[in-house]
Amino acid sequence: MDMKRRTVLGAIAGFAAGGSSAQASGTILVPVGAGSQSDTIARRYAALLAGTTRASFIVENLPGAGGVVAGRQLLNRPADGRTLLLATSGAICNTPLLAKPPLDFDPPTDYAPVGTFAHTPFVLFAGKDFAAGTLAELQDFGQKQAHPLSYATVDAGSANHVAGETLLRRLGLRGTHVPYRNLAQAAQDISEGRVQLGVLVWSFVAPLVRAGKVKILSVLSSRPLPVDPALPTVASQGFGAFDVQGWYGLFVAASSPPAMIAEQEKQLQSAIANKGYSDFLTQLGQDVQFRGHAEAKAFVSSEVARYRQVLQQLGLT
Repeated sequence: MDMKRRTVLGAIAGFAAGGSSAQASGTILVPVGAGSQSDTIARRYAALLAGTTRASFIVENLPGAGGVVAGRQLLNRPADGRTLLLATSGAICNTPLLAKPPLDFDPPTDYAPVGTFAHTPFVLFAGKDFAAGTLAELQDFGQKQAHPLSYATVDAGSANHVAGETLLRRLGLRGTHVPYRNLAQAAQDISEGRVQLGVLVWSFVAPLVRAGKVKILSVLSSRPLPVDPALPTVASQGFGAFDVQGWYGLFVAASSPPAMIAEQEKQLQSAIANKGYSDFLTQLGQDVQFRGHAEAKAFVSSEVARYRQVLQQLGLT
């Protein structure tokens, strides 16, 4: 078995159900590699279902092209509601708007959300010796600096990038975006002052904070970060509401039977209500917020419209 591609959890479900084995009830496609945060979230979800219901899932990693490889595979498989895609806001909102040439499918309309279940606030951080430690100090420092502030995120057009640029504009500052594929190198460059700021997820930044290598200037959210509510937010520092965040959802092909979508929604809602799973998500830096199929459909539509406007303002589309 190729462990980099998939983990079979059917046997676990069989033992949980009192038997020796069980046929997989479905597949969760993960658009990034094994060991990533998305992969861990999917595997814990599949294991939870295996332990509490007769449902079992194969978790299959299909990285590539910002979620396009996994998304196309979702649409190539039978639309029976048994193949799920664990997708982030990037795969649904950013990739389709930025793809050149345009995609041959449209995630917002060709996928149907089972539900969204977690928001991913980003954190703005800097090396421990950086001149500013709050947003007000950053605003003052940036206005006096002759050149734009450099800030590191992942790819251009990512939710991180959009959040960072939106914040700097909120502060009346200019920024120079420095995209990284290797986040370990990004962290090292920020901690050593080669790049002034970083905009990444908490789970990646937390070890650097504990090691004393970087400091948090703000959680890029209006709500406190559940894993550490004491961290300052954009709103708590007096700079207004801020809701440019990533998020996670489970999706099926839009032509899947409504009854199967409803069943998958029920299983997802049950998982999010499980304290062990919700606590696990919280420790990753997620803000757990469940939306069922109907609410998630409206939410995704509004997010796509918002990202289209922001990306146009940034000159990326």
